[in-house]
Amino acid sequence: MDNTTPPALDEMKDVEKEKEMGNEEQDDDNDDGFVGLLNDVDQHPSIGVRTPSVFAESDEVFSEGEDTASKRSTMRRCRSWRTFLTLMQWSVRRQSSWVQLAGHQGNFKLSEGGEVLKRFSEVEAVCLQALMADPLRPFVPQYHGSVTKGNESYIRLEDLLRGLKNPVIMDCKMGVRTYQEEELTKAHTKPTLRTDMYQKMVKVDPTAPTVEEHEQRGVTKWRYLQWRDNTSSTATLGFRIECIMMENGSIQRDFKKMLTPAQVTEALLSFTKSQLHILKAYHSRLQALDEALKESPFFKAHEVIGSSLLFVHDRTSKASIWMIDFGKTIPSPSSVQLKHDVPWAEGNREDGYLIGLATLTSFVGQAISQAACRQEETHGEEMDSVHLQEQEQEQQEQEQEQEHTQTKSPGWSGRGNTE
Repeated sequence: MDNTTPPALDEMKDVEKEKEMGNEEQDDDNDDGFVGLLNDVDQHPSIGVRTPSVFAESDEVFSEGEDTASKRSTMRRCRSWRTFLTLMQWSVRRQSSWVQLAGHQGNFKLSEGGEVLKRFSEVEAVCLQALMADPLRPFVPQYHGSVTKGNESYIRLEDLLRGLKNPVIMDCKMGVRTYQEEELTKAHTKPTLRTDMYQKMVKVDPTAPTVEEHEQRGVTKWRYLQWRDNTSSTATLGFRIECIMMENGSIQRDFKKMLTPAQVTEALLSFTKSQLHILKAYHSRLQALDEALKESPFFKAHEVIGSSLLFVHDRTSKASIWMIDFGKTIPSPSSVQLKHDVPWAEGNREDGYLIGLATLTSFVGQAISQAACRQEETHGEEMDSVHLQEQEQEQQEQEQEQEHTQTKSPGWSGRGNTE
């Protein structure tokens, strides 16, 4: 790992003394590591990453009861936030673990030694500890326990990008729903209207809220999450592409309304640049994950909600897939036997994880077929070009031979006829 001192080192000591900006409750909707960071990147062009998406607005969802306007104002003023952005620039340059940094500032810290420090969550820590002794162990970041920095506790995680050269990254949120049933129960028994979520909904689709919601200018968190799932491929395909970052640092997030198999397959081809060896590596990894999930006691006993698959490859052809983000993954009731491959209905606790995995694996397979066809077409065109060049060269050689023969013919003299 690069040991170059970051430009903000002098300020880091002061930052430790300041109150972390992320002291408020981490929002349940924003534990998707890759996307949370990209939202921050979108809003701060000084990091030097472009976002072509029309959905450039952050999807971060602040905790209920937060003074959102005050928080954002404080973030703009806070010197530690500026320091964080400086550190982010340094981290991106050294290809560190920034891709796993997410959510509210203060949830993560950079760490040396191939680790990422993620703000402590009891739910996620318990999951990671259990996964270290589960068949899924090869598919999750190494968990190194917890550590306290200042007044905050953090989970110590393996840096999944360490050693990669210009990594290309895709985050896919898995399952047919991204909200817990407890959120639905709360919406029924103690509904709290969220104006921030209403505004996000209206910005994407002004016709989405009901007449009553328009009048109240607010929606419940569950209503917003359900709408977002239903307007993406989550509810229909069992997964959705959240973000893609290409090797040049460009970020693509315009996947909210990507619904058809053809659209997803084309996105996979673009993500891998139709490289067959990368696609095949991903396909094999997905198949191996499917086998591990079926053998996993952890998977059988948990609702896996809001978790993502992180696809990573680089220019050296290294490629892998990791399960990340377990902040909303909870044990299922002992009376419920989860199948993970059936649609969700209120009360059945199903997450549809295997539905999404099967669909995603199928689409990668389709991408392999299309990439192979394109490769054959390209090869055919190249062969046609080579054949044409060979024909032209052969014709030129024949013409040259004819000219040579004429110069040697009897009765011909280059000096003209003489008597």
